[in-house]
Amino acid sequence: MAKRIFLDCETIPPDRSNPLIRERLESCTEEEYRKLALDPEYARILCIGLIVEQDDQILHRGTFGRDRHSNLFHLDEGRTLRAFWSLVKDFNINRDLFIGWNILDFDLHLLCMRSVIWRVKPSINLRFQRFRDHPIYDCMWEFEHYRRKLKLDEAAKILGIESSKSDEVDGSKVYDLFLEGRHQEICDYCLKDTELTRAIYYRINFLKDLEAE
Repeated sequence: MAKRIFLDCETIPPDRSNPLIRERLESCTEEEYRKLALDPEYARILCIGLIVEQDDQILHRGTFGRDRHSNLFHLDEGRTLRAFWSLVKDFNINRDLFIGWNILDFDLHLLCMRSVIWRVKPSINLRFQRFRDHPIYDCMWEFEHYRRKLKLDEAAKILGIESSKSDEVDGSKVYDLFLEGRHQEICDYCLKDTELTRAIYYRINFLKDLEAE
């Protein structure tokens, strides 16, 4: 029975006190520093939103990256990555799917690169190949047929699906929300992005209407 693993990552800029990249950061403007949150070589993983389903039944829905007792982000990337790879260790590359929005160029690429940086060995040997929909299904490229990049929010509007973005929360505001200590709002937003991606996947593949659930 095939599994579908929908995922989305939220990131923030690197730790300014990290001696390994201090020289790189010293030359950054504030704007350049913030943009590093989208650079897998430097970004810090804040949380990972996951929905795992099998036979259209959800087995797991939630986020990694927070301390269980305080519900605050612990910022221990190694810990977050180990938890992620442990959960997906039974992934079958011949049968199961990783699904995301721009997952080839960002989310899954980020997770694999940060795993190397933090010496966390992935439990799956993945190969990133374009123009394929298995075992990595990138909803953005499948919807756009590899013509152009499209934002998740724009796709939601085109398809008439409720967006995960709001005036209060979107990807560009995650770092500021983190600085303000609004961790729950970031987690909620991350999971909404994951749910939106799942809805778009169902639409692209003409599967059952999730709104009817």
